Amino acid sequence: MFINEGLIESIEATPDTVLTLVDGRKIVVADPPHIVVDRARLYRASVLAATEELRTRPSGELVMFPVADADAGDGGVAKAETKSGPRAAGRRPAGEER
Repeated sequence: MFINEGLIESIEATPDTVLTLVDGRKIVVADPPHIVVDRARLYRASVLAATEELRTRPSGELVMFPVADADAGDGGVAKAETKSGPRAAGRRPAGEER
């Protein structure tokens, strides 16, 4: 299950980790609160980094920033993965004719 991190209102450890969403629903997860927070932080950072990369890269090359698995032993560091190819439909560089 994936949860939009922007919908999490609070995280409690009671001793289970309980996420309270902005609509009042509660979800019990297996991970401790600090792992949930770390994963949300890594995801948000990867989105911001990918957005900046796309803004500054004129070649049409897409850079993917996957969220690292906090349990994988890599220290929670996300590694960039580069993919080349045509831009998504409807997205053209400035000045390019249709």
